[in-house]
Amino acid sequence: MHRCGLLVVVCSLHLAGALPVIADDFPQPFDTETDLSRRRLTPAEAAEGYRVPDGFSVGVFASEPDVMNPIAVAWDTRGRLWVAENFTYAERATRFEAGLRDRVTILSDADGDGRIDGRRVFAADLQALTGVEVGLGGVWLMCPPRLLFVADRDGDDVPDGPPETVLEGFTIPPENHHNLANGLRFGPDGWLYGRCGASAPGLVRRADAPAAYEVPLRGGIWRYHPATRQFEAVCHGTTNPWGHDWDAHGEAFFINTVNGHLWHVIPGAHFARPHTLAASPLVYEPIQMHADHWHWDTGTSWTDSRSASGEHDRRGGGHAHVGMTIYGGLQWPEEYRGRLFTLNQHGRRMNVERLEREGSGYVGRHEPDALFAADPWMRGIEVTYGPDGSVYLVDWSDTGECHDHTGVHRNSGRIYRVTHGPPTATPPPDLARVDAAALVAVLTGANEWLARAARRELCNRAARGIDVDPAVGPLLALASRPGDAVFRLRGLWTLHSLDRLPRDVCATALDDPDEHVRAWGVRLLTDELPLDTATGLVRADTEPRAPGLVDTLARLASSDPSALVRLALASSLQRLPVADRPRLAAALLGHDEDAADHNLPALVWFGLMPLAERDPVALVQLAVEGRFPAVRAWTARRVGELAARRPEPIARLLELGTSAPCDAQADLLAGLAAGLTGQRRVRKPAAWDRFVASLGVDAGAGSTVRSLAVVFGDGQALDEVRRLALDPRSDLPTRRRALESLIEARPADLREVCERLLDEKFLNTTALAGLTRFDDAGIGRRLAAAYKRFHPVDRPAVIEALVSRPSFAPALLELLEKGVVARGDLSAAQARQIVALGDPACTARLVAAWGEVRELPDDRRETIERLKRTLTPERLATAAPTRGRQLFSKHCGACHRLFGSGGEIGPDLTGADRRNLDYLLTNVVDPSAVVTKDFLVTRFVLADGRVLSGIVAGENEATLTVQTAQNRHSIAQEDIEVREPSQASLMPDGLLQSLEEQEIVDLVAYLGSDSQVSTGNPRPPE
Repeated sequence: MHRCGLLVVVCSLHLAGALPVIADDFPQPFDTETDLSRRRLTPAEAAEGYRVPDGFSVGVFASEPDVMNPIAVAWDTRGRLWVAENFTYAERATRFEAGLRDRVTILSDADGDGRIDGRRVFAADLQALTGVEVGLGGVWLMCPPRLLFVADRDGDDVPDGPPETVLEGFTIPPENHHNLANGLRFGPDGWLYGRCGASAPGLVRRADAPAAYEVPLRGGIWRYHPATRQFEAVCHGTTNPWGHDWDAHGEAFFINTVNGHLWHVIPGAHFARPHTLAASPLVYEPIQMHADHWHWDTGTSWTDSRSASGEHDRRGGGHAHVGMTIYGGLQWPEEYRGRLFTLNQHGRRMNVERLEREGSGYVGRHEPDALFAADPWMRGIEVTYGPDGSVYLVDWSDTGECHDHTGVHRNSGRIYRVTHGPPTATPPPDLARVDAAALVAVLTGANEWLARAARRELCNRAARGIDVDPAVGPLLALASRPGDAVFRLRGLWTLHSLDRLPRDVCATALDDPDEHVRAWGVRLLTDELPLDTATGLVRADTEPRAPGLVDTLARLASSDPSALVRLALASSLQRLPVADRPRLAAALLGHDEDAADHNLPALVWFGLMPLAERDPVALVQLAVEGRFPAVRAWTARRVGELAARRPEPIARLLELGTSAPCDAQADLLAGLAAGLTGQRRVRKPAAWDRFVASLGVDAGAGSTVRSLAVVFGDGQALDEVRRLALDPRSDLPTRRRALESLIEARPADLREVCERLLDEKFLNTTALAGLTRFDDAGIGRRLAAAYKRFHPVDRPAVIEALVSRPSFAPALLELLEKGVVARGDLSAAQARQIVALGDPACTARLVAAWGEVRELPDDRRETIERLKRTLTPERLATAAPTRGRQLFSKHCGACHRLFGSGGEIGPDLTGADRRNLDYLLTNVVDPSAVVTKDFLVTRFVLADGRVLSGIVAGENEATLTVQTAQNRHSIAQEDIEVREPSQASLMPDGLLQSLEEQEIVDLVAYLGSDSQVSTGNPRPPE
């Protein structure tokens, strides 16, 4: 399809519904904010109160009532600012206020004096509005779960009709309403780019396309082409991206909260995600962030950084970064050009990053923070620069943010203008009135804002059917113009966006003296090639559009001196048919200098992941002969995972590994060990013995070799493993690893060995795991008898073992009845597990000794209200903090950290809103109401009779990893007989059920305290 046919395409989009675009009865926004303890400064006071570098000043561009709850902004080519106002966002319990509406307004400053002199409502019947962009015949709106288009083909600022649904499937999960799809921006390549949080996974499709064209989206950056109507997930991961922009060379970056703030947008990349699972199980090690620093003290919890005090303040103000721009204006001093600015929400300031080329990409260096706000209500949501080079700060203006539960203040909002030197009136340019040839001339100017607007204006005209041929000749000349590479890039991008870029001109870019032009040559040449469905990127094409392209790319990969160009080539792997990938990958893997690069090994691996299924032998050849240790290890891991059903790849791996260098052999061995974890028995490859012999004497590899030999059924290795496990003279780690190998192998004498070690300190918990493999009531009694001989820290694991089988549970119930196991030592989750065993006699004994187990009680609200009546400030002041800390360790500490102590399965509670009693009790009494899908409990019944309940932490064809409250289990898929997903959290309902009233008081007081106190009374929750 010719991309200039956009007008026809847009007209055919699916209608969202015949709603009036501008409602005469726009609902009056109402405030629910209850925390009014800090006075909100007036707009003038707030502007005056900013602490800025010398020579800068802050003025009020717009404020309430002209702008309220601004969540996103966009500039049009006339220099006007379009503002998305979101009134429907509400507290967690409400999520979105159905009785309210969101709207889009247009703010203009015709005289350029820095204060709006015009305001117009464009659309006012929207909900869940999180992004706006203007161009190509209308306005684009992100309103999850839909991307909408509102046509305005004549540009009169009046919608031509109701909103039309372009894409749908941007999920708003019921447990989370702040990691949403958001932010819209046209990129230099003509695509519309957006963002999505990892806790809002979706299946995105065109509104007029069948479900077969759904693209999985699990966080990261996506793009949509308005003419071809193609949707792609560009890169995956992180937590909650809420800002992105491009530098002068067209390199994109985005800002994120929680797990690293700065990321280079690398197409096809999988980035670290702390709280959700990757879309592909083969993403073994995602790419980490691209900054060399953090803006908070990582020695504490990220949630603790919300205080923005102390070390958090010194490092940058906290973890929550919202809004981003890379400055390309001329109004600020030259030293700021190219700097990345982001608003630090809790620190109420603007962080500054210096982007430097490093390896295949970039690294962000921390520059001094700027623009510190005095207004305690400052909640920065976006930062952008305008046509005159002034920087605009968009302020949501409220006391809290997405984790706040004190309500929403809807009748406030500000946009500040930051200038350098004496403010001067500069009327904005109206590029809609400039002829095509003059627009091309604008592309050669230093003002980045004007250059982008000129490119978009040409695209706007093409979309409306206006002839842009007069611009094509000058653009072609610009694309080959000697000198500044930025000008050549602008010519290439504009021609590509107009679908007027000749292929030979694009190919010529591969020989350009500038690495950025060569990298973009690769991207533009491969822009329409098919994308790999394994990565969540879907295209209908199956073959490259130009013969010989793969050879061209491979030659470039071998010879180009730039790692940035090789990064673009590695991204293009995912756009090639899988059969063509080895040629390009081999050339990339041949560069020693890239072996430890931040991005390249992972990106090459992501492109090769489908080869692991379609042609794993070819993958082995590439990995062993290549120079990247990480790719060798990941390949060996995948080969290990496939070993039981596909023996050829592991045989080839060991054959090639026999003659490989020592460091390569170590990579292969480590990868195999990871891939075979959890598998009991795999036929020994013929080359195994030769491979082991080629290793020579390597003490570090000895235990790994022994473990693998046991998996391969080597009787002598099994004897050696048994000997080591029982040898008191061997060091403890060696004995533990040997016992673990023995348990996986399950020899005939496993029970005997484990019973011998049950009384050995530090080995008894491993022996316990081995004994749970046997369905014998006698073992249950044996474990119960040994309960007190386990260290108190390990006793919850004994209880977990005893609730895993119907034959074991009576022994635990006897301990409970005798008081050996205190009622409070049995968690609600473990009590529920006993009920799930389905033995009426056990259930009756449990009720008598522990209490009734209420499955999904209907009285949660009543329970919360009853506890609030009990947990008064006066009663909490009598709490025993030491006892509260002990109760936290017993009931919460296995999963959660508080004040630096505890587990890391669930969120760190240190910085949570623990002093809010409603928030605390809601999460404790009804935890399943807020858990994300990746952390829902699944119940497994295993072939050996065990029952496990936990969250799925990882899965492949051979094994599955289950995280219970106490342990992480690797289970062979063949051993799973029943798999029952639930809607319950790993943190169960009824956590407080086993506690006495005073224990609840002690625990809640400790959870709401300010520090890990050991004496004195904590500060009670409010």
